Amino acid sequence: MSTIKELLAKIQQASDPLRGDRGMLAALRRGLSEVTEHYAWPYLAPYCPMSDPKQRTIWLMIAAAAATLAPDRLARAGRGVGNLGVTLRKLALGSTGEKSDKALASFEARFRRLLTCQATEEICRHLSGVIRAAAAKGVPVDVEQLFWDLQKWERTEEPTTKIRWAQTYWSGDVDTDAAGADEEAQS
Repeated sequence: MSTIKELLAKIQQASDPLRGDRGMLAALRRGLSEVTEHYAWPYLAPYCPMSDPKQRTIWLMIAAAAATLAPDRLARAGRGVGNLGVTLRKLALGSTGEKSDKALASFEARFRRLLTCQATEEICRHLSGVIRAAAAKGVPVDVEQLFWDLQKWERTEEPTTKIRWAQTYWSGDVDTDAAGADEEAQS
């Protein structure tokens, strides 16, 4: 099996306006829906253990997210963007970017709903709206960090992914956790 970095590089190539593969991107975006996810399978099969529902769901989410984000947003995603808590905070605050407890509070119910998800498959179903909103508003998403966070979603050791997301959402600190680097070295 190939790595997540290789898949993301392939999606980045497909995003090239001159030599890209718009069909591949369209098929991967269909991975955001359970009804149409099978269109993305041919592109994921070399990377993902398709017979494992949890892994298939994670890889579908990440590939769809990468295909949905504008190429410049995907290219800038990575170290320094932060985990999904940072992305959700930026979505909540909107274009003003200034701290607004009212803006955070109005978005808080949606954020808390994500935190209540127990299974990886459940959180992935709820993330499709977040990915679409981030793409529409030009908010970068670190899809590689999201991949590693989803891999660890159901683990109980401290600090959990939920706690790290909550910390960055409510504090505004960019999560510089290199958790993905440890996992990446193993794959």
